[in-house]
Amino acid sequence: MIDIGTIFLICLIIYILVKRRDLIKLNLRIERMQYILFIVFVIFLLFVINFLDKKVAFMISSSYPQGLLANYPTLNETLTDIFKVITRLGEPNYLAFIALPTFLYFRYKKNTKLQTLILSAVVIMMFGSLISTILKAVFMRSRPYQEWNNFGFYFITDVLQKRVPYNGDYMSFPSGHTMVASCAFFYLAMINKNIHIKIFWSIIPILVALSRVYLSYHWLSDVLASLLLGLFLAKKYRDSLDPSSLNDLS
Repeated sequence: MIDIGTIFLICLIIYILVKRRDLIKLNLRIERMQYILFIVFVIFLLFVINFLDKKVAFMISSSYPQGLLANYPTLNETLTDIFKVITRLGEPNYLAFIALPTFLYFRYKKNTKLQTLILSAVVIMMFGSLISTILKAVFMRSRPYQEWNNFGFYFITDVLQKRVPYNGDYMSFPSGHTMVASCAFFYLAMINKNIHIKIFWSIIPILVALSRVYLSYHWLSDVLASLLLGLFLAKKYRDSLDPSSLNDLS
């Protein structure tokens, strides 16, 4: 059964396709310095995968039986409940549940600037969701709860050869929740000129990333990749839009 958030998301997407197709653009041209930064990031990510992923998962993942929280079941349960709420800020349908009523309110108030802000945030959010889904299908990494002692990269070739099933248990890299949150909230942070609001928006993707590791759905490298890729996509999307449509949105 389709939930209300999904219906809201579909309504927003249809409206954008019909009325605001000008917002559907993303220039991914990479400059020389960005290539260098990308190489540095890949090296850093390989270090995290090989030396930190398992250690961090074993320490803070709520489901790992020998983790630090195994001896504190009450605290573990409380934090799990908190992070289950936070992690939903990386779900497009949950964000649409907030975005559509807000958009309708600003439409009623005839505030075209804030309408554009909300719709553009939805667009980059969906770009992030699409790109993360494609990458998941390429890398086919097992989630921590699936194989605690395995780095888990199987790639699409292993699926085609039927060595692993094509399902969510093997779609850990990158984190889709973190990617969605990074694209949407880092974009909002970039658009806003108020430093306090910038910090507020920027903290949300980091909390979502932490929640994904804590709830045992992702390795540390999964969420780091999503945070940085989401930041990159948010900046590229902001630069792709007509500057006049973004003026005075703070």
